[in-house]
Amino acid sequence: MIRRLLSRPESAPETDALTAVERMLRLASPQERSEEVVKAVATSLAGDVRGYVVRGADASGYAFDAQYLYGPALLDLEPGHGPWRSPGPRVVGNHIAEMFTPNDPAKRAQYSELGLRDATSTLVVPVAGRFAAYGALVLHRHGGGPFTEEELKQAARWGAVLGEAQSQAAELARAKRSLVEFTRAFTQAFEAQDFAQLGHAERVTSYALALGRALGLNTQQQADLYFAAMLHDIGKLGSGLDLRLEDLEHPQRGANLVASAAMLEEAAEGIRHHHEAWDGSGFPSGLRKEAIPQLARIVAVADTFDVLSSERGQALPLREVEKALEARAGSELDPALVSLFINVLRQGKDTTELAKLQETDLPF
Repeated sequence: MIRRLLSRPESAPETDALTAVERMLRLASPQERSEEVVKAVATSLAGDVRGYVVRGADASGYAFDAQYLYGPALLDLEPGHGPWRSPGPRVVGNHIAEMFTPNDPAKRAQYSELGLRDATSTLVVPVAGRFAAYGALVLHRHGGGPFTEEELKQAARWGAVLGEAQSQAAELARAKRSLVEFTRAFTQAFEAQDFAQLGHAERVTSYALALGRALGLNTQQQADLYFAAMLHDIGKLGSGLDLRLEDLEHPQRGANLVASAAMLEEAAEGIRHHHEAWDGSGFPSGLRKEAIPQLARIVAVADTFDVLSSERGQALPLREVEKALEARAGSELDPALVSLFINVLRQGKDTTELAKLQETDLPF
C-alpha cells in the first residue's frame, strides 16, 4: 500500500523515494520515521526547503516531532498556533498571519530566531493513515517562488506514506499492549488457583528482564523474553491446576499451548526448555550448555532465584540465595548468567524492589 501511495499517476515511483521509504520503515521510533520523511521530501523539492512534522492534537496537545534544517532547538518548543492546525493539503496564503500573528511575543521571537519568519512560501499536508491521524507535515521555502500544485501533491503523497507507517506502527503497538495485558491477567487468574503461587510469574518476569537488560538484549529479544517468562508455567494447566506438583511434562505442554501464535515462536522455545540443565540432566530434551536456548537459560536463573528467595519457596536471606545460585552454576544453571545476575543483585536493589514489574520494564 505504501508503494502505491508514493506512485505518481504519470510515472513509476522514483528509486530514491522508495529507498527513503525502505529506510523509514526500518526505523524503530515515530520520531525517527518523521525525521527521515521530512528530510526526504524537503531535499526532493527545488530551492532552499526546510520543514518539520507536528504531532497532535491528542490529549497532550501539539508537539514538534522532527525537523530539517531548523535545528534541534525547534523540537524543544511548544508549537502554539500555526498552519498545522488546519493541515490541508494546502499552500498557505498568509504565512505571517498563521504562524506569527496568533502567538504571543515570546513565541514569535523564538520562531524568528530559528529563521521561520524568513520563509517565502509555506505548504502543509496531513500525516494520517487508515487507523489514525498522526499530525501534519509543514514545509517552508526560503527564497524563490511559491510552492506549486505539483509540489503540494508530492508532499501530500509523502504525508500519506508517513501517516500510514505511523498508523500501522501505533496499531501494532496497541495490539502488543493488549497481548501483554491479557497475558498478565490470564496468568494472575491461573495462579489464583493456589494463593501461594500468586505473583510468581510476574516476579520471574521482572528478574528475567533485569537479566536481559544486563545482557544487552534488543527490544524484540526482550519482548520474547517477557512472554517466555510470564508464561513459563502455563503448561501446568494440564496438571489439574495443582501448581505445587512438579509436572515433568509441563514445559512441552506449555510450548504446545502457544505454538499456534507466530508472534510467540521464540517464547515457545523458552517455555519448552526452561527446565533443561547446563550439564544435560534436565528435561524435556536433555539439552546442555549453549544448546539450550538463551531465553530458557535466562528464565531458569530467574525461576530458581524466585524459588530460593520468595515465600513461595525457601525464603532464604539474599546472601544465602547467592550461595545457592553459585552452587547450581555449571550444573543446573548457565554459570555466566548466574554471575551476571548476582552482579545485578549487588547493584543495590533488594528482592522486593526487583520483583516489582514496572510499566517502564516492559519492552513495548
